[in-house]
Amino acid sequence: MPIVKPKRSHPHMDMTAMCDVAFLLLTFFILTAQIRVQEAAEINPPTSISGIKVPDTDIMTISLDKDGKVFFGIDGQPNRIAMLENIGEVYGISFSDREKKAFSLLPNFGLPINQLKSFLSLKSDQQSQIKQPGVPVDSTANLQTNQLSQWVFNARKANNKLRIAVKGDNLAKFPNFKNVLSSLQSQNINKFNLITGTEAPPAGWTND
Repeated sequence: MPIVKPKRSHPHMDMTAMCDVAFLLLTFFILTAQIRVQEAAEINPPTSISGIKVPDTDIMTISLDKDGKVFFGIDGQPNRIAMLENIGEVYGISFSDREKKAFSLLPNFGLPINQLKSFLSLKSDQQSQIKQPGVPVDSTANLQTNQLSQWVFNARKANNKLRIAVKGDNLAKFPNFKNVLSSLQSQNINKFNLITGTEAPPAGWTND
């Protein structure tokens, strides 16, 4: 009598639940991820052990690169457009709706006011190839040689809740940093945040 062999069944795993979890995780990371914006210049700030975080909104950032060039930016597209309109009135320059839209997409910039319109007329990939010379700044109140003061004033005019953060490169020279401080102090601004890199605190250190 022949031997009856049992029917062999292959192992089976239902992947439906695992696929659902994978898509949920992917959706979560996409919705919570923050896009890294293209900065006008690379800044490598000194490190510190401070645990105070600079706010993400209502912030004005003044950056100083290793060559002493100053870059300026504020958050919020409506704030940027209002600031541009204000600065245009000061220097007698009118900006088109297209130029305002292009400016609203800039996280920061480092250009004299007389070069701004030509820069805004470029496409974004062309803008990224331009080496910006920096916002003019010195210790005087001259509108042409210290345009940083005007940007600060008109940014606060666009949004009076803006808090100021200064981000300086580790190799930046003190005289250049002093000119930035003079621009702020000329408007009675003596309180601002310093943006630094992170550094591990020593053992027993507390941030009181």
